[in-house]
Amino acid sequence: MRLTIDALPQAEAVTAMSRRRVVLSGALLASSALYFLAELVVSTRWPHPYSWSDNMISDLGVPECLGWLSRSDGLAVADRFVCSPWHPVMNSAFVVVGALGIAAALVLRPLLPAPWDRIVAALATLNGVALACVGLFPGSAGEFPGGSELRTAIHPVAAYAEHVSGLALMGVAVLLTVRGRTRLAGVTALLIAVSGLAALVIPWAAPLGAGGTERAAIDPFLWWRCVLGVALIATAVGDRYARAGIGDCARGGSRL
Repeated sequence: MRLTIDALPQAEAVTAMSRRRVVLSGALLASSALYFLAELVVSTRWPHPYSWSDNMISDLGVPECLGWLSRSDGLAVADRFVCSPWHPVMNSAFVVVGALGIAAALVLRPLLPAPWDRIVAALATLNGVALACVGLFPGSAGEFPGGSELRTAIHPVAAYAEHVSGLALMGVAVLLTVRGRTRLAGVTALLIAVSGLAALVIPWAAPLGAGGTERAAIDPFLWWRCVLGVALIATAVGDRYARAGIGDCARGGSRL
């Protein structure tokens, strides 16, 4: 059978959703903004200004104060300063935001059509565990040279798994919303394109720098989580007022 737009899956109609589940999952997703808040706070505690273009995201979680590093140290990215006194805050944010994503998917799962409910739950679990591992096994410059072999092995794999699973989740979201929520589907597709393209050009790190390009690859998924969370809450609130308006009309006609 040929796949057509009409055959694409879509989420259960808003009127049939449990409002509490929608609001709770939306709040959990919107709380992903804690990641960006943690970045901002931790970066201000550096003894030398943190560079949003040259420093990698994971530099904020490196427990060692490594000072100035250069390509001669075996690094694959630009020369940079690494010393993050508040690294526990950033690493805790990785773990917490990972857990929030898993919780949001589990809350929303009963409202999704099969088999996408299981796919979303599996991808979100992989994504959340991977993001937590980024914080539990901090890497970046701390891996070079002679750093922890365990961190060297787990951190990059976890970061890669988080990125790929995030892209996959956004891809599923496009399928689930392309018919009923075309604007959300369009924004999601755009973020997928930005994230994927940026990931391909990180080695060349131009013109945003290695750190800036990495953010262009990683951050779209987290921004999308925030946007989706707000959209879910707005949908639930809007549906509630719409139902209230219908009830008022049924009882006494329009008040206009």
